Amino acid sequence: MSDFKQALKDNPRNALEPYIVGLQSDSKITRRQALKKINEELFENPLNKDCDLTCVFPEVYAYILKSFSDTSEACRECAITIISNFINRLPLNDYYLTYILPVIVRRIGCAETIEDCEEIRLSLTELVHNILLKYRGTHLLSSFINDFTSILTKISTDPFPKVKLQACECIILLTKVLQRDFHFQSESYVKPLLTNYSHQHFRVRVAAIQAIGAVVMAGNVKCFELSITPMAEKLFDENTQVRLQVTLEVGNWMLSYRDRYSFWHRMIPLLLTSLSDVMADVRETATKLWNDIGIQYMEENEEDLKKKTDFLKDVPTHYPDVKRPNLGCRMLVQSNIGKIVPAIGKEMDGWQADARLRCAQLLCWLLLCAEEGSTQHANTIVRTLHRGASDDDQRVVTEIKRASELFGYFITPETWWPLLEAEVDSWGALFVITNILKGSRSELIKGKVMIELCKELSDPDRCRSRKPKYQTNLLHVTEALMDLCKEDCNAVAEHLFIINFTVYAMPYDEKMQFMSLSNLDKLRYIEQCGRSLTSLYERHIQRVLSDITSDALTWTLLTPDRCLLECVLLHGGSAIGAQLHLIAPLLKECLSTPKVDPEVKLKLFTTLSSVLLQRQSNFSKCDSDKLEAFLKIIIEEVIMPNLVWSPGRTSEAIRTAAVACLCSALQDQRDQLNIEKGGDGDNNDREVNLFPSKESLEPFLDEMVPLLVALTDDNSTLTRQHTLRAICSLASVAKQRDCFTVDILHKLYFVVLKRLDDSNDKVRSFAVQTLTVLFKCRPEYNTVVFNAHVDALYSAMLIHLDDSDDDFRKEILEALISLSEIDPKLLLKKVKANIHLYRNKAAYERLSDHIEKNYTSI
Repeated sequence: MSDFKQALKDNPRNALEPYIVGLQSDSKITRRQALKKINEELFENPLNKDCDLTCVFPEVYAYILKSFSDTSEACRECAITIISNFINRLPLNDYYLTYILPVIVRRIGCAETIEDCEEIRLSLTELVHNILLKYRGTHLLSSFINDFTSILTKISTDPFPKVKLQACECIILLTKVLQRDFHFQSESYVKPLLTNYSHQHFRVRVAAIQAIGAVVMAGNVKCFELSITPMAEKLFDENTQVRLQVTLEVGNWMLSYRDRYSFWHRMIPLLLTSLSDVMADVRETATKLWNDIGIQYMEENEEDLKKKTDFLKDVPTHYPDVKRPNLGCRMLVQSNIGKIVPAIGKEMDGWQADARLRCAQLLCWLLLCAEEGSTQHANTIVRTLHRGASDDDQRVVTEIKRASELFGYFITPETWWPLLEAEVDSWGALFVITNILKGSRSELIKGKVMIELCKELSDPDRCRSRKPKYQTNLLHVTEALMDLCKEDCNAVAEHLFIINFTVYAMPYDEKMQFMSLSNLDKLRYIEQCGRSLTSLYERHIQRVLSDITSDALTWTLLTPDRCLLECVLLHGGSAIGAQLHLIAPLLKECLSTPKVDPEVKLKLFTTLSSVLLQRQSNFSKCDSDKLEAFLKIIIEEVIMPNLVWSPGRTSEAIRTAAVACLCSALQDQRDQLNIEKGGDGDNNDREVNLFPSKESLEPFLDEMVPLLVALTDDNSTLTRQHTLRAICSLASVAKQRDCFTVDILHKLYFVVLKRLDDSNDKVRSFAVQTLTVLFKCRPEYNTVVFNAHVDALYSAMLIHLDDSDDDFRKEILEALISLSEIDPKLLLKKVKANIHLYRNKAAYERLSDHIEKNYTSI
């Protein structure tokens, strides 16, 4: 060993000659052994550690570098190891690199890679990395920058992920080693590195982003322009580490890039986007960087910002519930927002939902940082908010909602209202206005803006829309306005009532109706007009009725005017009483005109029936004279014309509805009086009678009785039932008002008697009840004079004691027992005379027993 050491020292060529000869052998095993021996002797043998390698390298480098092209992978790997050891042990001298780097370029740095083994390419890349590490801090590598560029740009696109990673490390190291010269070649590195942005391994993507960050910092402006857009795209990467690395690199650019003042508008969006990242690590990193950038900006522009710094105010009293960015951050955004917002507006029209979401989030941060500085760009911002409000992705809509609220905090109504005033036909604009109001100050809204906004929204063309999104946002606007301005809304209370009552009258669904009802109750509280909605209706319902001006011939079930009239009638309560002079003409126009849509007629007749039935609550505060005039119109001009027979099923249905409405008008509620107490404490116990006197009922009888007589024979079963009910009610009311005459009785009972043979069981049952009521309500009745009528009554009813229906027989029996007091002698005589002819002897015996027991004078 000592001899070899001496020989190596005296004549390196002779000492290594056996191994050099072995390198020229045809056997790859021999060549590999020779390379191993050279490596062992030079770098692993402790006895040769002091050997002067500067003398050895010139003797063997040609043979070792030739082995870089050996057909055996093992030989190539050993050769690379030897050269790497040489680099580590030899002193710094560019002489060695002039031989080594060209060989490496030939193997992995040409247009077509010669080295086909992934592991060998990785070893060569590591060798390049060793060279860079060895020679950093010197200027010896400057002349080799082209070689490094050829190698690194090529291997950065290598298929082997580990080679890519090593290449990125080498590029980052090269930017530091060749700081003075790198910018000459910097552009060459960008495109190869960008190809790794879409690599499936996230570590490769992270390494590529780090390398791009270093290239931009050391390169020219072109590098930044080529890199910034791909960097922005990586903010959508699914891996957190990738997004975090983008944040770190962009933050570093904003802190240290020499041309950063020219590109604030390109970098700010990237960092602010990271402030809304789903992962806390990314958000926290971005927050710290953003704060540091703002502080640095203030320090760098201390003179320009001196006045603002000296008079820096605390957080304003009207400010969102978030931490306020420092002055530097605010000034940065204010000076660049004009270049950023138009780009956001364009991106909001894109097809990618995630991109639109990030744009909406970015807009929130821009508004928060710019504060009043975004005023001059309000037009662009409003258009962007309007577009985002109608987005299909609910996440985007949520962010637009937040952005609109921030906009309201910092921008005055004089700025945003003229921009949105022309757009109130769109539900998106209403959405934006709602959320702007949530962030606004009431003292700025309650004047001109509140009045003009409510005036626009109460326009019939808008508030009568049945589109679900428009209705929803219409209600939200009024709710937000009332929440903000509270008692100041008294100035526009009528407009607010019209908007919400209209939606309540014609809602898209039950949810809309509930929302509108809630808003009406809120308005009632603001106006302090009582403890029930009726008190609110009393103030404003007249305006609603006055606005119903369309021709009834054009009405359908969905016509707004019809819906409003129906809602007033059903829910107006005692407020209706003061508006009968407006309601009567509307009902007359709709219900007395033959050509009006039959469905509309039926719906309104049903509603009118409910109104007349609930007379105690609806007319409790109405003057008697007005109620009498109203009833005269309803009976004579609305109900009676529709009782006249005309052919067709439609006419039949209308007659049914009209006679049902007449029943409601005639129904006596004295026995079931249910006075509703006013919600505001008004206890009005006055009984409401639609026909309070003989004079109020008698004028109608001459026309009403013949119509009812005719209707008892109507084709419709339901009409016949309602007619019998109406006759009952008419007899009761007429008896009480002392205008039920024998003539009327005789006209009515005879047609009712025929209904005992009706095909419908319910009609027959009603007929029995009606006969009972008619004769119970009879006036002074001389049975001798009118014996024929009584005889006809008893004869017809006795026949039906033998009816096949048990229930009907029982009803007939009870009715005969009740009516036996008219002429018990005649009835007993008829029962006794024919008892042997009847099958239902028990019923006849019970009837006769009742007469004999209760009328002993017979």
